[in-house]
Amino acid sequence: MQPAQEHSPWPKRLMITGAVVGFIGVIAFTLVAGDLADYYDPREVSEHSIEYNSGTNSVLTLSPGCWVVNVEGADDDYDVKFQYVENGAASDTVSDECRSDFQATGTDVDFSVVSKLDIEETSEVLVTISCEEADGCKNPLLFTNSEDVLFEMMGDAGLWLVLSACCSGAILLPMGWILVSINKGKDTKVQMTQQQIVEAMDPYEQQMDPNQEILTTDQLYKLVRGEVPENEPQQSNVPSPFSDADTRIKTPAKTKVGGSINKASSYTHENPPTDESWKSWDES
Repeated sequence: MQPAQEHSPWPKRLMITGAVVGFIGVIAFTLVAGDLADYYDPREVSEHSIEYNSGTNSVLTLSPGCWVVNVEGADDDYDVKFQYVENGAASDTVSDECRSDFQATGTDVDFSVVSKLDIEETSEVLVTISCEEADGCKNPLLFTNSEDVLFEMMGDAGLWLVLSACCSGAILLPMGWILVSINKGKDTKVQMTQQQIVEAMDPYEQQMDPNQEILTTDQLYKLVRGEVPENEPQQSNVPSPFSDADTRIKTPAKTKVGGSINKASSYTHENPPTDESWKSWDES
């Protein structure tokens, strides 16, 4: 019988590698989590900033994209208008039908969205700020090009390296564990099959008396001929405790039946048999 086949060590290596890489990725992610949050903080990624100044308007040059205008805190006091500048004069209002996935977040402050500007080509934009409260509008307007932020985030090699480590660990660890489990299942199946083969090929070993160390001549003869000996019931030969009774099992004596065909008969004409049983034999 061949021994069980040795399995490849790569499943365990994959599982260990996945655990190590995943752990490193998680640790690195906690270190770069602050940098990731900066991509959504307008104070860090905004390209333009305008403060409210009564009677003063500002003109900005905005590149193509979806510009998100945020302000710290609530924007209830702000009334802002955005107009294109053509030939030095204000013209059409900038469209605010712009969709962006940029969500301004901060660890220490909340932001409000004042407006979203859909700029199709590089243009000059006049920004007019009116404040409803005399002591309001203290925080500046922050202009962020959401598309530029997205491209900058996509080009961050360090961030991609951390995410790759986390994803690799999440893939290699379960894959290695599954392969190791499959190998263990195969080993169990092989062991069960080998046990069944041993039981099928050696039935005499199952039936042999465990206390018997040496086989008798009759048992060896039957074993060579491929015969499985029948279990003989053990007979008790314990004498009775009573002196007037014998409870031991007695084996009846075997009587001889027939004889050799070459043995001469003792009956003659002078000494015929006393019964007539020979007549029935002779007639048959």
